[in-house]
Amino acid sequence: MKKRTYKKISINHIEDKEKFPEMKNVYVKESEENTGNFILQQFDELPIMEQLNQIEEYFTKEKIDNNQNKPEIVFAISLKSKSVSQNWGRVQENLAKTLRSIFNNTDQNFRVIIAGHKKPDIAELNHERVKWIRVKFPPPKNSQGFYFDKIRKRIVIGAFLRKIGFSGYFMPVDADDWIHYRFVEYIRSCPVSNAFVFNRGYMVNLAKKEIWMRYSFYIGCGTSQLFYFRNEEFPETSRIRDVQRTNFRVAVGKRHANVLTYLKRANKNYTLVNYPLLTWVLAHGDNNSMILGKKDNLISAKHYNAQGENLDNWLFNSFKILE
Repeated sequence: MKKRTYKKISINHIEDKEKFPEMKNVYVKESEENTGNFILQQFDELPIMEQLNQIEEYFTKEKIDNNQNKPEIVFAISLKSKSVSQNWGRVQENLAKTLRSIFNNTDQNFRVIIAGHKKPDIAELNHERVKWIRVKFPPPKNSQGFYFDKIRKRIVIGAFLRKIGFSGYFMPVDADDWIHYRFVEYIRSCPVSNAFVFNRGYMVNLAKKEIWMRYSFYIGCGTSQLFYFRNEEFPETSRIRDVQRTNFRVAVGKRHANVLTYLKRANKNYTLVNYPLLTWVLAHGDNNSMILGKKDNLISAKHYNAQGENLDNWLFNSFKILE
């Protein structure tokens, strides 16, 4: 087998000049693009359980600067309407798991704001860090209206944050994805950045009980981007014309896959993150992408030229999805 060669580079000399988290040095394969927080080739070849163990080791061994002056994070969730859900009970269960994954974060400097038509009947909505906003506009008539409905609810959340004087990190989160319990700790240990875009993350097919690593994670998953906004960058109202006047428009672009283009147009720098701290959950029974026919329950690692692994309780433990 041909021996891999690696070269040592300084973060300060990475050619693409993106803003990276403070780390002394990284090692990259000579032929690999310089984009990472990890020894990427070596890390990617590990079983996922070992990857998660290495992430844990990083946090327990490194001196993490949880500066209380760093921005707070708002997790913004647009909840689909009961009237267009295939299984409202499943939608509520998925939301509960997403919320539990957030609640168990080691750094509690966050809040969750959920906008929707019908308030779910789940205990998690009584959490002190959750704010429920009932929207007044009509729900979509069918699945073709899913996307615009989600964006309108996100804008409502943005206008609410403007009203209460909030400045800080804003992260759109789908109501069925999972957040690693070190996520907030990681973001707030990094130098303040206009945006964090996740280049790696996990995909899970619950029906097949399979998990795999997804590269260019932000292209496929909506739960993959976090933005810093000053209060005046949030819209004054939820009207589209008010959104277009502010930098908040980068959070409601037509496609999250184009986020890097949106950020550059807005002259906002960003941090491209290779820590897989997010999980895109599929085949749970009410995925919008499956209802729209973009994916089905047979989706697997092979569709992404990835190595699939059996999903087991170790993942639930790592993401703190408590039952």
